[in-house]
Amino acid sequence: MSKTTIINWFILLILSIIWGSSFILMKKGLNGFTYLEVACFRLIIAFIILIPFLISSLKKFKLKYLKPILIVSLVGTVIPAILFPYGQTYLNSSSAGMLNGLTPIFTLIIGVVLFKKKYIQENIIGIIIGLIGSYILLLPKSIEIVQIKYSLMIILATICYALSINTIQDRLKELKPLDIAVLSSFFSCIIPIIFFLNNNIESTIAKIYFNIDSFYYLLILGIVCTSFAIILFNYLIKKSSALFAASTTYLIPVFAIFWGILDSEIIQNHEIIGLSIILIGVYIMNYKQLE
Repeated sequence: MSKTTIINWFILLILSIIWGSSFILMKKGLNGFTYLEVACFRLIIAFIILIPFLISSLKKFKLKYLKPILIVSLVGTVIPAILFPYGQTYLNSSSAGMLNGLTPIFTLIIGVVLFKKKYIQENIIGIIIGLIGSYILLLPKSIEIVQIKYSLMIILATICYALSINTIQDRLKELKPLDIAVLSSFFSCIIPIIFFLNNNIESTIAKIYFNIDSFYYLLILGIVCTSFAIILFNYLIKKSSALFAASTTYLIPVFAIFWGILDSEIIQNHEIIGLSIILIGVYIMNYKQLE
């Protein structure tokens, strides 16, 4: 195993831990704020952290990057940032993390259909095994119309992620991971800023003051799970493959459940079995890289 491969797997593990914790952070944020406020605070905080690099990144911006950057910022960032906390107004953090494991299959489908990428047998086998593991994780849960509605919000977010991942690898090859993160964050924060400007600023500040504990969780969500994690994720996409980077979402349920346990969510035997199968799927799917 080469040094680069080891580094890629290490980054994948770190991202899985970070994004696994994001679900519990969103859940805590929802205790004091609406799902729209959680999304908007997350995006604005992330942009504030990246502001020191803005001028440098804007100098590298070219008109040909506009469309892919907008796809990454709006489809891959803003929409999921809204859909995930919206889904978690009903689903617990563990369930949301499990559903996020569907990202790799959509990454492969979009990559093949829209970006004309090739795939190999191991990709398909690994994805199928991973999906079986995800199904086992969700199998005992009762299916309700309301649950299906909120689950579909999470699934839609994974489709958005898949499109963004393929766009970064295929259309933004010339930009560095940091520049992609800064430029996409710059466009992503426009909608949240408009949202807060259309609301009473004083009442928003007061709400932060009276829900300061929930806001602390949003700070961590914006700084660590958004700005820092996006830079690492963009690096992983450029140094490996879209499918390898997307496989992060197969490991996320492991840590989503772990953080859920710390928040008094109970882990069951079927979850251990499901996670084991998912890990096998991750290994097989990435045994060879996409051509």
